[in-house]
Amino acid sequence: MRLSVNKSSGLRLLRDLRRRQALTALRRCDPLVPDPRPRQRWRAELVPTGELALDGPPSEHKPLEIAVPGRAFRPRASFFLSTVYGAGLPHEAFLDLGNGLAVAGPELLFLEMAPVMPAPAHVMLGYELCGTFGRDPCRPRTGDVTFDLAPATNVDRIRGFVRECRYFGHARSLALERLAYVADNAWSPMEAVLATMLALPVEEYGYGLGPVALNVRRENAPYLVERGSPSSRVPDIELVGSPLGFNYDGRAHFDLASIAASRTESELARALRLVREKYVDDLRRNRELAASGLVVLPVTSEDLFHEGGCDALVFEALSLLRALGRGAPASSWLTLESAPLVERRQETLWSILPWSEAPRYARVMQDREERAFGQAYAEETAVAF
Repeated sequence: MRLSVNKSSGLRLLRDLRRRQALTALRRCDPLVPDPRPRQRWRAELVPTGELALDGPPSEHKPLEIAVPGRAFRPRASFFLSTVYGAGLPHEAFLDLGNGLAVAGPELLFLEMAPVMPAPAHVMLGYELCGTFGRDPCRPRTGDVTFDLAPATNVDRIRGFVRECRYFGHARSLALERLAYVADNAWSPMEAVLATMLALPVEEYGYGLGPVALNVRRENAPYLVERGSPSSRVPDIELVGSPLGFNYDGRAHFDLASIAASRTESELARALRLVREKYVDDLRRNRELAASGLVVLPVTSEDLFHEGGCDALVFEALSLLRALGRGAPASSWLTLESAPLVERRQETLWSILPWSEAPRYARVMQDREERAFGQAYAEETAVAF
């Protein structure tokens, strides 16, 4: 059997491969010609569900998305949804899994999802593919996240790939436009959420403060190192060309649970010491970065989940830039004063956060888009993000 999966089916499989750290060993290939052999005809039960990270055999209502190298090679089976790729696709856009299976590479997946995903979700996908975290294949919003992975690709590779593509029209334009708001090396989904909101333009209900850089190691000055500082620090997010950065500290940043779980005085003393050491190190990090010319604002989960919290954070950031004599886009100030934009931006933020309420806000946004433009996003949006 030979099959090449793509689009949402491919993204699900790619996420499964990443969390199993199986991506780096795969060689590149072109889309395969579908072939059911050694069987004579296609049957849904023949599709290797385990190898393709599927819950069960595909069906007419839940088809498997596949790519074919020409119209003549489309399988005549209702449980397949075929995309025909010919001369417009660069060579070796797929990853060869062996056993006659292939999956769309991360660069092609970013391009394919452009017309399917709303801008914030699509930018978030870019941060995931170019970052060191991976979402759950089955429950990408709320499932377990895998950390410390090798990036699946990077921004430059995606840009080069998309520019090589032909005949993709609007999808190509969208992908390149949104890629401008993506940066390499995101370490977590929450970091990517904050970076997305900061970088997205005001018309996409972001703050228009991009571009951003993530987790760039900054060397401390020798005079700081001589006085006991470490040789370098890594702020989470920096506004490129600005003296302003952000560090996201989630609920697990300080291991307060270890204090509550301590059963003996020695365990309690150790837990308190470790939490205190982490707290002190964070404060010193911010001081050292400030001494090097970068003011870092701490960000908490409450700033992102609570209504108005992110707007308050950005208002403080813009005020800081003004106090430092640095300008900020006028549109960034104006977007904080417009009640309709405030409401839409809050819905946008809530729609990309990793919580159970996200699909509800994503549907609110989708319904508004349908009313405004007379067309719906594909159902695979909810599956893919």
